[in-house]
Amino acid sequence: MQLPNLRLLEEIDSNTYAAKAQELRDEETGLRLQIERYIRERTEIIDVAVKAFELSQRLRDKWVTADYAAKRRILEITCLNGKLDDATLYVTIKKPFDLLAKGLISKESGGGRI
Repeated sequence: MQLPNLRLLEEIDSNTYAAKAQELRDEETGLRLQIERYIRERTEIIDVAVKAFELSQRLRDKWVTADYAAKRRILEITCLNGKLDDATLYVTIKKPFDLLAKGLISKESGGGRI
């Protein structure tokens, strides 16, 4: 509000006013873009968290009924790495799935550990 007052009082010329007004508009545009990017990133993080939660709620049922390709995909999503020793698979579970790892041990899944 001070800039227009200075112009009205003719303490700054029209070129200076125009340049400063453009600078302020550019700064505002930059800030709006940053806010939109932040909101978009935050929304994406929330969407991933919701999907992870939804998957965690249905993971046991999905594992029991899944074919080999689907089980592989579940392991890719939930595990950092794995080691197969004979018929037993040993894995390191990604967060937040590490909290659910005990729920993945199931007799219906072939009796093995995941």
